[in-house]
Amino acid sequence: MRNCKKFTLIGFVVLMSVVYASQALASIQFANIQVFDIENGAAKVKWSTPGQQTRGIVYFGESSDDLSRYIGHSLYNYYHEAGLTGLKKNKKYYFKIVAIDRSNNEKESFIQSFSTRDMKRDDLKKPEFKEQKILQITNNAVALSWTTNEETSAIVSYGIAEEALNKTVRVGSFKKEHELFIYNLKQGTRYNLKIVVKDKAGNEARGKYFVFNTGNYEGKGPDLFVKNIEPLSFDEELVFSRRISIIFKTNLVAKSIIQYGTASGRYRYRKVVSESHQLTHQIALTDLEPDTTYYYKITASSNFYNKRKITSEMAFKTKPLAKKVSNGSLVKSSGYKVYVISGNEKLWIESADVFDKLGYKWDWIQAIDNVFLNEYKEGRSIKTTSSHSDGTLIKYPNSHAVYLIENRKKRPFSSAEAFIRNGYSWDRIITISRRENYRTGEYL
Repeated sequence: MRNCKKFTLIGFVVLMSVVYASQALASIQFANIQVFDIENGAAKVKWSTPGQQTRGIVYFGESSDDLSRYIGHSLYNYYHEAGLTGLKKNKKYYFKIVAIDRSNNEKESFIQSFSTRDMKRDDLKKPEFKEQKILQITNNAVALSWTTNEETSAIVSYGIAEEALNKTVRVGSFKKEHELFIYNLKQGTRYNLKIVVKDKAGNEARGKYFVFNTGNYEGKGPDLFVKNIEPLSFDEELVFSRRISIIFKTNLVAKSIIQYGTASGRYRYRKVVSESHQLTHQIALTDLEPDTTYYYKITASSNFYNKRKITSEMAFKTKPLAKKVSNGSLVKSSGYKVYVISGNEKLWIESADVFDKLGYKWDWIQAIDNVFLNEYKEGRSIKTTSSHSDGTLIKYPNSHAVYLIENRKKRPFSSAEAFIRNGYSWDRIITISRRENYRTGEYL
C-alpha cells in the first residue's frame, strides 16, 4: 500500500512537471517580428515576447534547410533586436528565432524570409588602378594587363578614331589582376584604347588613355619561341654550389614552368617560373646538390595566340662545395646561431647549455660569411648531449687513444704523425663519457 502511494506521488510530480513545461512553452509568444535597415551587407531583426521575458537566438542562411549562421541576444527582455551581418546583395535569406525563458524552456518561431534586392550601400569609393600596361603589340593584336586595389570587372573600349572608340570588350569576372588579348586589328594602324573598371558596389574608375601602333608586316601571328637562355655554360654570377639562377626570354608574352632532375629525361621537380604573361623570365633553383649535373626543360605557354613551346633538354652543373672550413668546425655568421659543420650540413646547437655539455669551447667558434654558410644544407638541430657529430675529435678518460667521429663510428689515428698530417689540432680533442659508445671504424 505504501509503495502504491509512493508511485502515485511520483506520477503526480511528473504530470505536474509536464503541465508546467507546457504552460511555460505556451506562455512564450512571438509578436511584431520585423526585418529593417537592410544596408551595407547587414540587416536588423526585431521581435517581442509579450508576457514573458526571454533571451533569443536568430538562425539564418540562404536556404531554409541550412540556417547555419546565427546571432544571439543574451539579455532577458520583452523586446529584442539582433543584427545580421555578411549579407550579399540580390539574395533571399531565411531565418527563425529561438526564444529561451529563465527556466531554459525554448520555443521556435516559424521560418521567415527577406530579400536584399534593394539593399542600400554606402560604398561610394572608386576602385584604384595599381598598374596598367600594354604587354605586347603585334601586327594584328595587343596584349594588356591591369591591376586594381579591389576586385573589379571592366569594359575596354578601342578604335582608330580618338573621338569614337567604337569597339568594346567586356570583362565580366571580378578580379584584382586582369590580362586581356585583343585580336583582328589592322596592321600598321594607330589605335586608341581606354579601360573602365567597376567594383561590386557599382563604383567606376577610368584608366589612362593608351595610344599604340600595330606592326606593319604580314602573317596571322608568330610562333612561340624560348630564347636567350642563361646560363648555357658555367657562369660565376648564376651558378653556385646549391643554387642557380636561370634566365630566358620568349618572343610572345607567356607563362612558364621548369622541370628538372639529376637524371636525363626524368624530372623529379617542377616549379612555376612566371605565373603571369611575361617576355623576360627568371627563377632561382635552390637546395641543389653540389658538384652535380642537373637536366631540365622549359615549357612556355601563351594565351596570346594560344601557343605552347617545350624546349629540348638542357643541363647545368653546380659548383663543388668550397672547403673553407674543416669537418667538425664550429661556425657562426651574422646571426646568433652557432653551427657544427658535418659533411655538407650545418647543425645548429640549440642552447649554450648543450654547447658546454658537449665539451666545446667558445673560442673555437669561427666567424664566416653568410654567403658561404648558406652553401651548407640545414641539418638536424643538436638538442641533446648523448652523442657528438661527425668531424669531432674525441678521447675517453684515462686513455691516450684519439678518435675522429665519422659516419657514426670512431676512427682511431694510427699515430701522432697521422693526426698532424690530417691537419688536426691537439687542443680540439674532447674527453667524453664512457657511456657514449661508437663502433670502431678503420684507422686513419
